[in-house]
Amino acid sequence: MAKSKAKAKAPAPKPAKAEPSAMRIKLQIAGAVFVPMLALGLWLNSKGFFG
Repeated sequence: MAKSKAKAKAPAPKPAKAEPSAMRIKLQIAGAVFVPMLALGLWLNSKGFFG
């Protein structure tokens, strides 16, 4: 009985690529830089900093 359960087990999933594409890295950097800048700009604008 235990042998049939072991055979029915699904194989381990294949590991993902070790190195992500360059475009994905660039998008992550852009997101990490521009999203906080945008949030800061909107917050300062709401406080009247630019006008």
